[in-house]
Amino acid sequence: MHCVTDSSTWINLKNAGLLKEALRLPFVWLIPDVILEEELDDPSGKWLEEQGVQRCELSGPQVELVAEMAVRYLRPSRNDLFALVQAKEEGSLLLTDDGPLRKAACAEGVQVHGTLWVLDQLLSQALINKRTAAERLRRMIKAGARFPAEEVARRLLRWEGERDGPEPESA
Repeated sequence: MHCVTDSSTWINLKNAGLLKEALRLPFVWLIPDVILEEELDDPSGKWLEEQGVQRCELSGPQVELVAEMAVRYLRPSRNDLFALVQAKEEGSLLLTDDGPLRKAACAEGVQVHGTLWVLDQLLSQALINKRTAAERLRRMIKAGARFPAEEVARRLLRWEGERDGPEPESA
């Protein structure tokens, strides 16, 4: 699966301490060059590329499409629209936690998910356990991530209310 990302997902994963785990997911990670160069300091765009995230450069017609979308969608940043156009043109999934970008993606018929979905994928691939997922979600929220309250509550209830496996035997 090809996933085009904006900066929000990488920042949230970094704040959760889950960058390396996320990069082990069976995805082809793509990110527009303008986001790599202009928006990412920690993690740096260079570091992400060294880990296998692929830089995308939009063609002239794609940049024109970004300009057209900027007239239709006033709230996503121009750089965010680069990610939307890349995902739309590639038929890829768009990963973002930016509300206005998610709305624009839906209007454009682009499949969109965010960091909560990435946490679900990390669990389904057994790259983290439920306790870690809950702890890291709380860490992201403490660092300022804003997710839908119902989605957070549902996940925390499920992850903190279920055990990952049998209790270790006590001596």
